Amino acid sequence: MYDITLFTPQDMAKCSLVLRHLGRNTASMEATSQKIVNYIYQHFCDSQTGENSCALVRLFKTHPYGELEDSLQQSARRLMKGNSPATDMKCWTLLAAAGTEPQWNSRHTAAENTAIPLVSPKLVAQMPAISEIIRQFGLDIPTFLGIERERFLQLEPAVLNIFYVSEAKGSPLIPEQNSLIIPYQVKSVLGFGGLLPSGSLFAVVMFLKVKISQSRAEMFKDLALSVKTALSLPDEKSVFEYSENPTTFVTNNNNCETQLLEYQVATLMQLLDFSEQEMLRKAARFQQTIDNLQRELAEHKNKEQALKISQNSFTGILTIPNDAILQVEENHEIQRFNQGEEQI
Repeated sequence: MYDITLFTPQDMAKCSLVLRHLGRNTASMEATSQKIVNYIYQHFCDSQTGENSCALVRLFKTHPYGELEDSLQQSARRLMKGNSPATDMKCWTLLAAAGTEPQWNSRHTAAENTAIPLVSPKLVAQMPAISEIIRQFGLDIPTFLGIERERFLQLEPAVLNIFYVSEAKGSPLIPEQNSLIIPYQVKSVLGFGGLLPSGSLFAVVMFLKVKISQSRAEMFKDLALSVKTALSLPDEKSVFEYSENPTTFVTNNNNCETQLLEYQVATLMQLLDFSEQEMLRKAARFQQTIDNLQRELAEHKNKEQALKISQNSFTGILTIPNDAILQVEENHEIQRFNQGEEQI
């Protein structure tokens, strides 16, 4: 179990290890996604009460309309008032969910709209949660909607980030105020994700019943790569568990085995690069903290030394026995006097 308000680097390492391996021995990306949200929902709890820290956990992925299964295509067409999107149009697709209510534990019943067509930059900009996830992940909407292959190859390794809303209640970024945020007392919303090798964007979104800080939220950037690794293992297989025509992934084929091994090596290299970059970033931040403390300590010592010199000089003046010395404030009140004044 992990208490998100007390989340440590050790907890992060343990959670990351588990999530990274959830993509093994699964037939589809949807099955892997369900494992991921179930694990997060079940294992993030209040350390005192044991109550789940999340009201709801969702995992989204962008997917071409033409490759969606029928129920998801129907959801997309419903939002477009019966019109059919282009086959290559990206749709913001719910792959898995887990939460407090029984209906939240299946993508088929977890939300009214399970596939949202991303028609144009203008319309996407009017979707506050989606457009803000894109922005906080470090992308702009036009680039996101029309990533070219060359541009994507440059962006894919770098796009791993968080989506964070400190105060969920009343936030324009979270439209489900009356149906989710208020009745289930959601305090903060935290998401993390990035780009998959296929070119799809993925995001895990946690609706938290506790409030967390920006620094604590930043730690979840590390989990983005683990989830990416888990989702990428079945990325060449069928995406949807109940697809009528799932793509068969033949593991005993030498070419497929070679491709899988090459991908695993590339992922491990990316994991190593990411870990080293995070280590350097944290080391730089730690060094900056030390430098600031040393600077503050030096300033304190200088002030202390100046005060001591001032006090010694003033004390020496006050101890002169034959002269009367007074310390008078602006309001003419006497604050201090020496023995000479006392004798007078």
